[in-house]
Amino acid sequence: MRLILMFFLAISFQSVIAQTPTLTWDYPIKPGSEKWKSLKSHIEMVGICQIPEDIIHSLSTKVLIDVCLNYPLFFSLTAFNNMQEGFEQVSSEFNGFVELYQRKDFGKELLILYHNISIDDVRSKLTDLDKGRYMFRTFYLELMLAQNNVFNNLSNADLNELLIESYQKAKQKKESNYSIFQIQATYLVMGRLLDFKKYEGFAKKIAAKPEVYTAFLKTVFVKDTEILTEIGNSAADFIKNL
Repeated sequence: MRLILMFFLAISFQSVIAQTPTLTWDYPIKPGSEKWKSLKSHIEMVGICQIPEDIIHSLSTKVLIDVCLNYPLFFSLTAFNNMQEGFEQVSSEFNGFVELYQRKDFGKELLILYHNISIDDVRSKLTDLDKGRYMFRTFYLELMLAQNNVFNNLSNADLNELLIESYQKAKQKKESNYSIFQIQATYLVMGRLLDFKKYEGFAKKIAAKPEVYTAFLKTVFVKDTEILTEIGNSAADFIKNL
């Protein structure tokens, strides 16, 4: 009986320390370094970026999200037929994403981070390089948020909060003169959320321009910039009725 009790106490203790809030991890080799330049293939780059198994499970979800956003090969999603296909490839080849999607709180933590990001902060960056990095970090976060596995991980109240956040950030990006490329992921979050929620007003717009909307919602390809305005208007209408 004593052995059984000790066993369960050990299991309980392990579950408590499984995620260590203070534990961090960074990529041992980064783009631009001589070691990175010596890598001869994409496969080698992917391999060197993997988080060690004895560390990955101990990272908190918040830290793990930060590690994923800093993934050195995140940019490679633009090398595929479309960005959704590229994102799926990137998130399947890196064990940080695989681990993240197994966490019960990953959707909530993504939402908290998104809520705390200020689009206006880009103006405080001293160099164009720093500004670009900040913009792309937000872009990557929004691509992560615009996935059905995130929507399924959030409560209805959280989904409404995400819609409001993306709507507000779209307005902020316009005021900060973000390019269409940088702003499209914000509208992708809104559009996919409205479609996920089966909002009738938005469904009518999709039915009126099925090819254009399908291209955007499924592949992140903007055939007609007018649909971004339409998505924003639909989001505004939905929010008014909350």
